[in-house]
Amino acid sequence: MLGNAESGDPAWTVVNKPSLLYVCPVIPAVTGNGLAMRAGMVLEALADSCRVSLLLVPMFGAVDAKMSEHFRRKCEHVVTVPFHTDTQRRIQEAGAAYSGSSFDIIHVFRLVTVPFARPYFTNAEGRARRYLDLDDIESKTHRRIAALCRITGNTALAESEEAESRRAAFLEGAAVRMFDRIYVCSETDRNELSERSRADVVVLRNVVRLPETVPPPNSARPFRFLFLGTLGYYPNADAVRYFCREVLPLIPQSATDFVVDIVGEGRCEGLQELASDVVHLVGPVPEVRPWYERCYALIVPIRAAGGTRIKILEAFSYGRPVITTSVGVEGLDAISGTHLLVADTPEDFAAACLRLMSDRSLAEMLVENARELLHRSYTSDRLKESIAALIQ
Repeated sequence: MLGNAESGDPAWTVVNKPSLLYVCPVIPAVTGNGLAMRAGMVLEALADSCRVSLLLVPMFGAVDAKMSEHFRRKCEHVVTVPFHTDTQRRIQEAGAAYSGSSFDIIHVFRLVTVPFARPYFTNAEGRARRYLDLDDIESKTHRRIAALCRITGNTALAESEEAESRRAAFLEGAAVRMFDRIYVCSETDRNELSERSRADVVVLRNVVRLPETVPPPNSARPFRFLFLGTLGYYPNADAVRYFCREVLPLIPQSATDFVVDIVGEGRCEGLQELASDVVHLVGPVPEVRPWYERCYALIVPIRAAGGTRIKILEAFSYGRPVITTSVGVEGLDAISGTHLLVADTPEDFAAACLRLMSDRSLAEMLVENARELLHRSYTSDRLKESIAALIQ
């Protein structure tokens, strides 16, 4: 058997649970990158209803990072296909990882992982149930990023993203014929994909864990805004530049004492020149909790995206109000003026920042409504309930 196959706690195994192979391109995590967080949340939910074997084919994030014992204990076995640039060799290694094993369900996370899962599509009874988790519709996401690149003058990247959009559309067309069920993270994506799919398209929302305690924001000045995101991802880098260059100048320095903390790993061109007494470039951090705790509000001025923003749900869980765009809130059941503030122009975004800085009662109302929405629809318990109902 390839790599390091490890057994979990034997007492955990329940014989009547279906066996499931989870094929994942990112190392599951509790916090940090949204992709890794979804992988971790879904793994936990699947492990409640199935006997899970994990096939890790790292392609995103820190591909050589270690998976935590928390997630290892959720699995009966874990096999990691080492990262290298020979894709065909990796596919062969993935196919040998669980050679001789048979699974009731094959659960594949993202289109890029499909070739590594195909050797397991049949089982002792002839055919395994095949489920594909599309945390976003990649053809749409790449198309949107391409349009944003053209607006910002990055023609070369726009052409690359357009090519990726066409490639993703082709793979999506094949996937809807290959899989029995496709998971998406919002009704918006379900409606779009259902129009071109014979597969069962089901919403599996992004969710977050609820922190044990939620301290109130520190009353000391300055008023702290937080931006949190992987800065090597073009829409996040654009969001930082957009806020600093177009929104920030519209907020009078005399209005109040405030700062903006930019937190996240990765580099983006021209970011360093945006640093100032107001804009603090923090970079990567080991834990995001302290940054949520010290901030008054989260800003998500994103102008291109797909799926749903876990960072918004995370802010809800920490009791911090959110200012975002229509693209930022897309797919979430959050309403502007009730759960968060939505602003699509620099003028409106600046005005929303000023409102939160001056109106504590508004912030408290948004936080309370957002907390209610979170508990109703976006917690790990809700995800486990959804998986349990679907895996029968």
